[in-house]
Amino acid sequence: MTLEKYNEKRDFSKTREPVGKMKKSIKKRFVVQFHKARRDHYDFRLEYKGVLVSFAIPKGFSFNSHDKRLAVHVEDHPLDYFNFEGRIPEGEYGAGTVEIWDKGYYEISKDLKKGIDEGEFKVCLQGDKLVGCWAFVHFKEDNFLVIYENAVGNKVKKKKIIKSKLKLPFDKVQVQLATLTKKVPKEKDYIYEIKYDGFRVVAYLENGKVKLKSRNGKDFTNKFNSIAKDLKDTFTDKLIVFDGEVVVFDKNGKSDFSLLQESIKSGKNNFCYVIFDVLALGEKDIRQKKLIDRKKILNDLAKFFPKNIILSEIVDGNGEKCFEIAKNLGLEGIVAKKKNSVYSGTRNEDWLKIKCHYRQEFVIGGYTMKNNSLASLLLGYYENDNLIFVGKVGTGLSESKKQELMLLFKKKKIKKTPFSNYTGKNDIFIKPNCVAEIQFAEITGGKMLRQASFIGLRKDKDAKSVILETDNKG
Repeated sequence: MTLEKYNEKRDFSKTREPVGKMKKSIKKRFVVQFHKARRDHYDFRLEYKGVLVSFAIPKGFSFNSHDKRLAVHVEDHPLDYFNFEGRIPEGEYGAGTVEIWDKGYYEISKDLKKGIDEGEFKVCLQGDKLVGCWAFVHFKEDNFLVIYENAVGNKVKKKKIIKSKLKLPFDKVQVQLATLTKKVPKEKDYIYEIKYDGFRVVAYLENGKVKLKSRNGKDFTNKFNSIAKDLKDTFTDKLIVFDGEVVVFDKNGKSDFSLLQESIKSGKNNFCYVIFDVLALGEKDIRQKKLIDRKKILNDLAKFFPKNIILSEIVDGNGEKCFEIAKNLGLEGIVAKKKNSVYSGTRNEDWLKIKCHYRQEFVIGGYTMKNNSLASLLLGYYENDNLIFVGKVGTGLSESKKQELMLLFKKKKIKKTPFSNYTGKNDIFIKPNCVAEIQFAEITGGKMLRQASFIGLRKDKDAKSVILETDNKG
């Protein structure tokens, strides 16, 4: 192990990189540094006998056992390089920006130098982002192939990393909610995302187990088992909490709530999970980090996403243009989020939603009949503990949907109205615990729906949480 090559390549009067000095190693640490240079790449360094044995990996590590990533064995680096971040000036070797991407501890299948000399070794990593085992297999000169352990078979002696006993910092969360507004904020401290039309789902990944929960804590793991399986396969043994939306896309690439419901009923498993936030990583609760910093962490994790796990893309600024594009594409709307906001788990003005069409959930408190068929639903919202009648909806109810609703209502009938402000004489009332998604033209000054249309049932939402969404931005 030597640092001669490292020192020869650098002018330490110009670069802030640490001077190469041998030190005693006492730990098996690793660090991955993202090096934005002439060609962006990842530098993988293993602490070994007083130096950091280093590899340049252009595409970084993969969790797909079919991938074979290139790793170039480069000169050893000093131990002081473990925490190095900063800019290497132009004209110097490796000019560009270096930032720490991940770090932690490692185990290895054999002595590292022996493994490099023999051209084959396996390293097991326990970091924040990288948890698992990868084989390094030599193929020419200083070049190795890096392969996730499942593809290696018996070629390399298996040495599993010690089973993690770490736990997530929390196992339930109050989700952050957006406040409805008509106007796109003009301030520069917002980023913008598409508003997706699906089920809000928080994913808890802990040591090889995945739980999917709705915004009010219902277990959706079995309902969306294809999503749970892909998260488990991709992030084996990791500790992460994601926040996102489970959706089904139509042929034009738009999320469609009706298609989502059909897929749930038929068991198609054609779901996608659009992830827009990360709330915990390792044992760290990162909800108090700035949104823009959480997004950076999420972008790093997204490099490992399989095809049905999707990163919600953001646009920095240009909110009005984003909204116009969303309207032209027929999307539900956009969400504006303050870059420096924390994840408070409340509905506030840190997150704002601007809808292309008025839509929200309402509680079904009864229905009307005509010619022995379901004619309309009686809708309301909660104000304190009172269910306030807001109107009826009949549009959007297909014959098959009417039959489905009648079966649902059969055991829910009650004698008295559940509404505090409505006592329709010929109407049939039910227990107010069903929630419907409704699209409408407006809510009148008398707080009644106009031109309402039924979209679907919302089994992911608790009736008591349904309030009248009003925009307070004008």
